[in-house]
Amino acid sequence: MHFSLVFRNAFFQFISRVSTTFVGLITTLLIARHFGASGFGDFTKVTVYIGFFYLLVDFGLNAIYLKKRKKVFAELFYTRLIFSLIAFVLAILISIFLPYSESSEIGFSDFLKVGIFVFGFSIFNQGLLLSSSAIFQKRFTYQNLFISQIVGSFINLLLVIFLISNNFSLIYIFLSFVVSGFVSGLISLFLTGEKFIPKSFNIDRNLIIRSAPLGLMLIFNLLYFRADMLILSYFKTSAEVGIYGLTYRFFDFLLAIPLFLSNALYPIMLRDIKNPRKTYRIFKNYSFVFISFSLVLIAIFWFSSPLFNLIKSDFTSAIHPFRVLLLSLPLFFITSLMQWFLISFEMQKRLMFIYLFSAVLNIVPNLIFIPKEGYMAAAYITLISEFLVMISFFAILFKKNFFRMGV
Repeated sequence: MHFSLVFRNAFFQFISRVSTTFVGLITTLLIARHFGASGFGDFTKVTVYIGFFYLLVDFGLNAIYLKKRKKVFAELFYTRLIFSLIAFVLAILISIFLPYSESSEIGFSDFLKVGIFVFGFSIFNQGLLLSSSAIFQKRFTYQNLFISQIVGSFINLLLVIFLISNNFSLIYIFLSFVVSGFVSGLISLFLTGEKFIPKSFNIDRNLIIRSAPLGLMLIFNLLYFRADMLILSYFKTSAEVGIYGLTYRFFDFLLAIPLFLSNALYPIMLRDIKNPRKTYRIFKNYSFVFISFSLVLIAIFWFSSPLFNLIKSDFTSAIHPFRVLLLSLPLFFITSLMQWFLISFEMQKRLMFIYLFSAVLNIVPNLIFIPKEGYMAAAYITLISEFLVMISFFAILFKKNFFRMGV
């Protein structure tokens, strides 16, 4: 029963992720090919910057919402709407002070700050999708998420094809992402079948308080995971940011696999959390699946990485950082699984401190080595940092006697 539920949801997540990512990759390749490494670097700067504020909208609310006995969707919806508004305002205000050097063309120009304002509206779309996905996760109905995301992805692809064919600027490309994301969010909200107009507009303060450790963990996690891109934006040209940005687009697709598997597994973890033997058995079985899958992916993408040449000659250099990142894939797979087990054990605070510590350990060497070595330094530091995170997770689980549960 457990495996059928997990793989049913994992299947729909996989289909959703593969379909939307495939369409998204085509969209990305069209943008990269049309605008080149420098233009794609500008695109990456804006999307990565706004991506930081997506985490404020997430804030771990879904994980805590699913644990509540009395689940009122409207409370989750409006709590997240407030978070989205705060994130949007912060994103715009902070962008005003982002530096730019006209002589070296490094940093965030006024043009990119306009792009940040336009693309910033996608923060609200992210809030709609996240709130809806909590319902889909609770009911094991991820096929609804697939429907909303695939429709949004195809709308975006068609808009990008039209805009590129008519030589529109990047600003309109950002606008196409906002429009398609809004359509996707509305569809997902409709498919939940939930009432989101409450009798009173009370914010669930308890949900916010309980989510705080997990929310901060996610923010620290993103700082640790994406700080290298912002540091590259500060010290290197848009062309170098574009090369590493395209590398990460492909790597992100691979990292989504353990994420959706873990998300599908999480309700089962919660159900069996009071049965130590079952919990350990789930961890043991899925650890083998995760690691084996990651090794297969390394082999496939290692030998196919020269295909970067086919996109545009600007991106030939992307092969080397991509292969370094591939070596970290098993680490990301296993830490994704362990992270959700730790959340099941109500250990969000420890996760928060681990990712805070990891963010510092990641940012400091990036600040030291990126100015000299560029994106290759960022790739190697990512590999080393994730290894340290995995060791930290193992240490916590070992201290909890988790590995003796199966005895």
